[in-house]
Amino acid sequence: MIYCGHCGHPNQEGAMFCGSCGKPLPRNSGRNDTENRKKHATKGKSGGSWIDSLNEYVGNDKPADLNWKVLFSDVFKSHTTEEAEEIFICGTKTTTPGLSSVSKDWPHPWLYSRVLLMFVVTFVLLWICVNVFGNYNAFPGMIVIGSFAVPLSTMVLFVEANVWRNVSMYAVIKTFFVGGCASLVATLLLFSFYSVEELNFFGAFMVGLIEEIGKAVIVFAILRKLGKLSILTGLLIGACVGAGFAAFESAGYALQPFMQYLQITGYAAAYGQNVDGQEMMDAINNTIFLRAVLAPGGHVAWAAISGAAFVIAAKLKGIIDTSLFTEAKFLRLFAIPVVLHCLWDSPLAMWINEVFPFAGYIALIAVVWIVVLILINMGLAEVSQNLNSIKYGNERMS
Repeated sequence: MIYCGHCGHPNQEGAMFCGSCGKPLPRNSGRNDTENRKKHATKGKSGGSWIDSLNEYVGNDKPADLNWKVLFSDVFKSHTTEEAEEIFICGTKTTTPGLSSVSKDWPHPWLYSRVLLMFVVTFVLLWICVNVFGNYNAFPGMIVIGSFAVPLSTMVLFVEANVWRNVSMYAVIKTFFVGGCASLVATLLLFSFYSVEELNFFGAFMVGLIEEIGKAVIVFAILRKLGKLSILTGLLIGACVGAGFAAFESAGYALQPFMQYLQITGYAAAYGQNVDGQEMMDAINNTIFLRAVLAPGGHVAWAAISGAAFVIAAKLKGIIDTSLFTEAKFLRLFAIPVVLHCLWDSPLAMWINEVFPFAGYIALIAVVWIVVLILINMGLAEVSQNLNSIKYGNERMS
């Protein structure tokens, strides 16, 4: 094995470039190669950055190779319709690739950007119908498309990141719609037992805990039925449920100004007054835009972490059952989305955003995606281990 001096990834003898970060591999001796491995194995345990500490907390035994640039490196490249269709054709008995065909290298997603562009164009056309021509027949469509655009696009990114390609688009869409709505029902059921009256620090904690439990229950049920326990698949299923939760919740928030407008106009009509509807439209547009911008760092990513947490705990235990909810490994990882969700709704985030607009949200989005990238790293290491097991088995048989 040749260990990369940049990220510590193990590579086969004779390789010229690292299969993880793509950096040229040093043509050094075995002694220096061992030093590279030791250096990266101990990184984060002695004076490392907070990212190294977070990497260690998540449970990654390799260096924190965030490699975030690959999420955008292919976005501005030219791609054909056939390439897009190839991504969507996966997960069935005839389209799931064999293990030997699965890539252990970082994925280079791009289709999510085209899906987002499609939604943006559609939203703009509907917005013109409503705001320019005053045709309110397009009003429901504008709210739905505006609310679904970013959560669905982020979900497609997780589809592309799942290099196993073992989940069909039918399963993805079903999980988005049914799983997303089921998680809303589960959350409302939990809120019926405990109602949060005020978003102080304790109230924010309870909101985060209840909503993440509501999504986690549905993610667990789907993973258990699916039976495909890999970290990348866990991330995908969690992202599908979280995207559905976020999309339908955002549509509800966008509709609230309209409901308030109906009440106000009813009162105003009783006194012979007219109410300008432009303020309502501005509130709806602002709600759609704000929640769309923040969506990638909210419910989608939080639920994705819960999905990966279930898989990691299940693989350690050897079985996926309800006892995972009390497993230390699951709880350790599940605490991340709960805490981030709590901070998102807390007075602290509100205060930071008032002083430095959006700074609190940006910081929380950065943290959650660092965790997601660490988990993708762990998922790719899982692929590499499986490929090495096959190769080792073949070598023993030959």
